[in-house]
Amino acid sequence: MNKVQDSIFQDAKWITRSPWIQWRTEDNPELFPPSPYIARSFVIDKALKKATLSIAGLGQAAYYLNGMRIPDSYRPTQVTNPTLAVIYRSFDLTALLKSGRNRIGVTLGNNRYNDMRVSRWRSTTKMIAKLELVYQDGSTEQIVSDTSWKTADSPTLFSMNLCGERYDARKEIPGWCSADFDDSSWDDACICKGPGGILRATKCPPVRVKREIPGREIAPGLFDFGENVSGWVRIHVTGQRGAEVVIKYTELLTEDKKHADQSNIVSNAYGPMAHKDIYILKGEEEETFEQLFSFHGFRYVEIEGEYNDVKVTALVSHTDITPTADFYCDNETICKIHEICVRSILTNCQDVLLDCPHREQNEWTGDGMLSAESVSMGFDSYEMFYEWMMKFKDDQLPDGTLPCIIPAKSTIWEYNFANGPDWDSAIFHIPYYCFKYSGDRRIVDDMWENMNLSLQYFSTLSENCLLRAGVGDWASSGETCDKEITDTAYYRIAALMMAEMAAATGRDDAPYLTLAERIKADFRKKYVRDGILTDEHQAAFAAALFSKMLDEEEIPAAARMLAERIAAAGYHFVCGVHGLRMIFDVLSENGYTQVLFDTVVNPEYPGYGHTVKSGLTTLPEWFNYGASQNHHFRSMVDAWFYKYLAGIKFYGFGPDEVEIAPVFVAGITRLAAEVKGIKVSYDSERITVQSPAAFTFRGKRYAAGAYEFDK
Repeated sequence: MNKVQDSIFQDAKWITRSPWIQWRTEDNPELFPPSPYIARSFVIDKALKKATLSIAGLGQAAYYLNGMRIPDSYRPTQVTNPTLAVIYRSFDLTALLKSGRNRIGVTLGNNRYNDMRVSRWRSTTKMIAKLELVYQDGSTEQIVSDTSWKTADSPTLFSMNLCGERYDARKEIPGWCSADFDDSSWDDACICKGPGGILRATKCPPVRVKREIPGREIAPGLFDFGENVSGWVRIHVTGQRGAEVVIKYTELLTEDKKHADQSNIVSNAYGPMAHKDIYILKGEEEETFEQLFSFHGFRYVEIEGEYNDVKVTALVSHTDITPTADFYCDNETICKIHEICVRSILTNCQDVLLDCPHREQNEWTGDGMLSAESVSMGFDSYEMFYEWMMKFKDDQLPDGTLPCIIPAKSTIWEYNFANGPDWDSAIFHIPYYCFKYSGDRRIVDDMWENMNLSLQYFSTLSENCLLRAGVGDWASSGETCDKEITDTAYYRIAALMMAEMAAATGRDDAPYLTLAERIKADFRKKYVRDGILTDEHQAAFAAALFSKMLDEEEIPAAARMLAERIAAAGYHFVCGVHGLRMIFDVLSENGYTQVLFDTVVNPEYPGYGHTVKSGLTTLPEWFNYGASQNHHFRSMVDAWFYKYLAGIKFYGFGPDEVEIAPVFVAGITRLAAEVKGIKVSYDSERITVQSPAAFTFRGKRYAAGAYEFDK
């Protein structure tokens, strides 16, 4: 467990509008009280050198200064187990404050913190804050949250995770956070109990609005934004005072293409408000509305209700991780798949990697594990992943047990479902790939004790080293192998990763190598006969090869048999996400990149090529397109583009051990890719390499620089 308490809030109090909560609302969470406004006016009467606001608002918050939204304060509160930790953000307000009177304002939504449907934490919305003022003359001043802050009801009548917001514009308080606002009629804020967890400064980049997409009306009141996105919409609307405008978010349309279809999300949310915003007009010439606390996954928005005219713009938002890779080739299907992978990753980056931005919005550990390499290669995601790992530390039980969703925010079932070695392996894969593609060992050092604890927990799941405790090869397009094969493979992969990280950080790798050999021996005793794997499912071959369960002389035959089974299936992957996670590496490492390419671009169902053919703009959870159509956990194909088609392979940790070895396939003539500043391109005649670090090419070591080679 993390035990580092930040003392920055030593003099501040947790405050709220009212310390009491309306408890009996199980059948109608809309009976919760309105979101509160909480504000504090203050005067700056001498030259200011530095002003820093540190603040946390539960459940979700929006922060203002002098009537304007504070930059980078979109959904500033991360989901945590608040009994263990609350993550706060700090904002530099130096350039935003003015001489004389100023005013800080906060409004708070319920969201997951106060959601009787899923949250085990039930309390009134609350905040804690400290504004540190440093003046040019060397003096300092502190403004902390206490009863000197004032509070009133806001027009936001309802807010809830997986839902949206209900906003009554007739209840607006004009200028409520402007510097000259008179709050003498407002109530004093109340000091309340805090949630109990430590306060910890964030490391994760903020959520930002990255793009705005005007909606195209494709049927009366139905707008298409051309791609699956995450965020919310802004509407400009006219109508009669008191009229209600309903904004429905969805990634699907009804069969007649005239309405939004929410059938794949409503069962997971409070039905009457499932991914909906409701705006009640005040009856002015044109009114503008965008919600404050929630986010949605959507391609389409339907506007219902009584209004005269409406314009709709999508505000695309996600955690602002910086791209560190790029890919292009002259095969249109491959380029489309790459775009789909990138969009799926970004729309699911919401402080951590969610499974999907609409239906569940859950931080499934295994989903992050499956995409860890693609995300670590493609983006500067280190701090986002690091912060998620600190939540792993928070939620890991003393015996090493991890929940399947982190933070574990609902009930104890999360510790007893879908949390076998496959999903739990996120605790190894994420630090491993963060270290590999950055060279920064900090995440490994800080998670070392926890990774060891997970390995010890794995050892309690069986009398030998064969494990069967997870969900198996999830979301398969056909029959798949016994989950004991994939679970045991992940057990050995974890041991091998630990050995590799131990050697790279000056630790003893021998215990992990010994464990890996024990796992291999037990696996082979059951699943290998005369050098041949007894289970012939695609995922079984991929798992055995990737986890190195086979001896060196057995590998070529196993790789050939796997390639033959893919070809016999019509060049389709008949496996789930664990098989996919491993299949790209093992086949390319053994000379079957063309088989993979032909399978990836195959336009027939099921597979990536069919996803492109079907017009999807994000990766589906299932290749039959049931449930979610925006899951990132099939993005391992994007790592394959970089590692094998472009040939940029990191063999060590950081850029010091990189080999350039592009694999040429029928179907691609021109290609250009970049990973962490290393650029590789080729055409029909030559290969160009530009690298900021030394690299190996065709067995020869080259210094950093730009080179051209014959193809």
